[in-house]
Amino acid sequence: MSDREQQQPTPRHGKVLEALARADRKMFTRPAPKSANAEVKFLLTRMTGSARSLAERVGTSTRTIERYRAGKLKKPQKRLQAALVEATESDG
Repeated sequence: MSDREQQQPTPRHGKVLEALARADRKMFTRPAPKSANAEVKFLLTRMTGSARSLAERVGTSTRTIERYRAGKLKKPQKRLQAALVEATESDG
C-alpha cells in the first residue's frame, strides 16, 4: 500500500467508527428517553437548562421547547422528532 492509500480514510471507515461510537454509548449508558417531553428534559439538563440554546440546536422556537418541557405538547413533527433523537443520541 502506498502512503496516499493509508492516509485517506474510506467513507466506509467513517461509518464503522460511527457505528462503534453508537454501540459504545448504548452499552454503557441507560436507555435514551423515548417521549418528546423526556428528550427535551434530558437535553435541557445536559445544556444547563437553556431552552434558547436547545431550540437553536434542534431548529425550533424557544416557546416550543418550553411547551414540551411543560407537557403541553406531546407529539412533535417528524423533522423536530428526528432532531431531538439525534441530539439525544449524541449527548447520551
